Amino acid sequence: MNVETEQLDNRMARMTVVVESDRLDEARKSAARKIARQVRIPGFRKGRAPYRVLASHVGEAAILETAVEDLGMALYPDALGETGLDPYGPGTLEDFEQEPDPTFRYTLPLQPVTDLGDYRSIRREFAPPEVSDSDVDDALLALQEREALVEDSPRPVAAGNRVHATVTATVLDEEEGSEAAGEAAAGEADGEGDGEAAAGRQFMDGQQLVLSLTPQREPAPGFTEALLGAAGEEQRDFELQYPEDEDRHGTLSGKRVAFSVVVRKIELVTLPELNDDFAARVGAGDGEGDGDAEATSLLTLRVQTRERLNAEAGEQAMTAYAREVLETIIEGATFSWPEALVQDQMEHLLLRMDHDMRQRGLTLDDYIRMSGTTREALKEESRDNAEALIRHTLTMAELSRAEGIEISEAMLEEEIGRSIARFGDQAEAFRSMYDNEDMRQNLRNELQTRAVMERIAGIARGELADEDSPEADAEGETS
Repeated sequence: MNVETEQLDNRMARMTVVVESDRLDEARKSAARKIARQVRIPGFRKGRAPYRVLASHVGEAAILETAVEDLGMALYPDALGETGLDPYGPGTLEDFEQEPDPTFRYTLPLQPVTDLGDYRSIRREFAPPEVSDSDVDDALLALQEREALVEDSPRPVAAGNRVHATVTATVLDEEEGSEAAGEAAAGEADGEGDGEAAAGRQFMDGQQLVLSLTPQREPAPGFTEALLGAAGEEQRDFELQYPEDEDRHGTLSGKRVAFSVVVRKIELVTLPELNDDFAARVGAGDGEGDGDAEATSLLTLRVQTRERLNAEAGEQAMTAYAREVLETIIEGATFSWPEALVQDQMEHLLLRMDHDMRQRGLTLDDYIRMSGTTREALKEESRDNAEALIRHTLTMAELSRAEGIEISEAMLEEEIGRSIARFGDQAEAFRSMYDNEDMRQNLRNELQTRAVMERIAGIARGELADEDSPEADAEGETS
């Protein structure tokens, strides 16, 4: 057997296998016996007809076709083992030539290849967030609200109440040319909608909310005033202008919004006084401090609260920073993968879509039928998302390899111990959850991701020199 390979585009390869004529002759005889057991030939029991009779009955071409198919399948694994190729998936017999020697040609997808480039030269500034006094005040207010005395109110809405309400909200002045404005304009052209509400983007539709009508908590300036005096089950319709403050109001900053609010329940809220007694009651022993000592004074509680907020804000900022670094690495990387990988990823996205729909009582087939599309068309629509996921997955895998990041069993067990410790005396009862291999693998993947993100964040901040990389260490050992 002679085996030759040829690299094709898009991580595909062609494998050409030439064998002796004797191998094909034996395969042809074997194919004839196989076919003879499947067909009935007058005058002969199944499997007993001579070759020439069988060939006359089914044709030499049918015997050869079966022989080529069976021999091709038998040759493939042995031939592949000689090539050293690393296939992504199964190969396909694309061509066969009988003369001058039996020749089989296969195409097969290869594993994807990732080149991250000089990712260790990436540098990005990281500015730790600062927790302000107002952030601490808000956190302490949340503690007060948690400990507040709440009673049903028989009177109409007043400032300081807590209101359970059904809220519909529509942005009225989307910028011209925006996607939302374009959809609204299309709705008007079709005769849908009525008046002003149809000209904007609805971002709440009958949402059930619990609203605190205080200056610190109201959804928008003027919201409390618009509800003052409303009775239970009364509806109030009003418009409010959000201030230009993206930090507080996000995408609603500077927008005019129409609200339709139905008051369902009105509550009186009496906040506990913010003093040393309150601090002692809700301090570190209740999870709001550093866990080393209970807060014995309001000042101690403020210090502990600031420390907690700083830790949370720092963790969130570092997570966002690492994601930005990862996107920079992906943008600078080059990838090569077979189409089979994309097809598999698109199929996975469809299965996930089907799973999500089943949670809502539908199936993917229901959606396809209602939308008038096809499964293949829906699958193709997911191509961009599929390729983005592939880039992300390949980058994370290559970073793990290049940085030598592996999660050992000891590291896994240590994390399991931390995870179950929060259950206190019942901790060991929860350890059995991690006897499930899927649970262990999910946790291992989470730890792997966390370790990679921490590593690239350290690289981008300039905390890890090139000499710290595993590849540099390997080079040093061989020099």
